[in-house]
Amino acid sequence: MNAPIVVKGDGTRETFVIDKLVSSLRHSGAEPELAKHIAEVVGGTVRDGMSTTLIYREAFKLLRKEERVVAARYSMRRAILDLGPTGFPFEDYISELMRAKGYETKTRVIVQGRCAEHEVDVVMKKGEKVIGAELKFHNTPGFKTDLKTALYVRARYWDIEWGAQDRKEKAGIDEGWLITNTKFTENAVNYAECSGITLLGWSYPHSASLSDFIKETGVYPVTVLTSLTGAEKARLLAQGTTLCHMVMQDPSTLERIGISGKKRDGTIAESKALCSI
Repeated sequence: MNAPIVVKGDGTRETFVIDKLVSSLRHSGAEPELAKHIAEVVGGTVRDGMSTTLIYREAFKLLRKEERVVAARYSMRRAILDLGPTGFPFEDYISELMRAKGYETKTRVIVQGRCAEHEVDVVMKKGEKVIGAELKFHNTPGFKTDLKTALYVRARYWDIEWGAQDRKEKAGIDEGWLITNTKFTENAVNYAECSGITLLGWSYPHSASLSDFIKETGVYPVTVLTSLTGAEKARLLAQGTTLCHMVMQDPSTLERIGISGKKRDGTIAESKALCSI
């Protein structure tokens, strides 16, 4: 019997491979036996034309019943998508993530170029190097950051460099980055490598990607918490509570949005378990 064909977030189709599902569950911290069991249960329901989003949801539901913290890690990519729709929470999240990586950071900084004034989403400094990061947030998993975005970012940082040269001063920004929560097109990657832009995406570059940084630092967004509803997460984001460790360090962030008692305690416990990984 042929394996079913499933539909990915970008609309492309591929053969369902149960080992890929096992691998993703194991990558999130699930024990081998649990990962295999969940993959077999979910795999038995997969049919031609089924979306990978639906497969993820079914696996997440089963995993959440067994291991909440592992389920939270499994849902990380979707949790980042839930930081929208304005993109501002994503900028604040990336600022905190890079701070945990040892950078001094500022968000939404105005920098004068030769031809125009530019608002840089996140400025990061480590030692003498100053990096300007343009962030592209997407709330759908299949959307890719493309060549025209890489061209736009390259042009911005050239203009900033030219402006500093005109004023006979050291450039305020030494290097330009393009950061996205999804993927890049092949053309965008090729152009960035050729023109000197650094790309940081969900799974790019290998071993130093956005997902790698999150695992390394333990800086998780509140949208990853499995003990909260979507509406509760949205209220936390609206009050500026973007990170799990903010909830852990200040329980009043939950009380201000009406969460108390056992639910508050459970959410705090989940935050502590996540941040300790």
